[in-house]
Amino acid sequence: KNPLAAGLPPLSQEAMRFHAWQDRGSLSLMRAYHAAKNIARGNLSWGNFLVLAGPTGVGKTHLALAIAWEWFDDGFTVVFSRVDDLLDDLRRGYDDGSYHQKLERIRRCSLLVLDDLGAEHAKEWAGEKIDRIVDWRYVSRMPLVVTTNAKGEDLAPRVASRLADRECSVVVQIDAEDYRTRDSGEKRDEGKRDKRAWS
Repeated sequence: KNPLAAGLPPLSQEAMRFHAWQDRGSLSLMRAYHAAKNIARGNLSWGNFLVLAGPTGVGKTHLALAIAWEWFDDGFTVVFSRVDDLLDDLRRGYDDGSYHQKLERIRRCSLLVLDDLGAEHAKEWAGEKIDRIVDWRYVSRMPLVVTTNAKGEDLAPRVASRLADRECSVVVQIDAEDYRTRDSGEKRDEGKRDKRAWS
């Protein structure tokens, strides 16, 4: 019942929801939105996995959080985490004796959302843990949402294979501009006149 325990930032409860999504006219963004709405409603007929791939600033994390909040509000157990933060938390579990409990929570929650897969340091330990987590969800057909700006060949082969399996996974490649820099770009002329403007 605690959003913080689920990894859901309180400020995202309204800001990162489907009603706050801005349709920017991109076909791939529309596909991502509809795929996200499907899994948010518990419609897993297309797959238990959703992979939102694309560059920074296109709204992947927004949609992933919107999904997580829908499941959380419906009373399901949710874990939302950036991958590097999740790995850091597991490492701390070795020191305080909570490692196995934390790993089981990640493996068995109703919905797991791994944000920014591929940003973690590509060390053997990190890769092995991600492989175990993804493999468990894959074999058990447990819902998993992944956001990444890495390409399939940049991920561990077994992880990439499971995430791309069309029998259980929907992969949406988003091709759109970074909405944050696009918004500032529209004001470029004003920015040139204002020496304080960020560029």
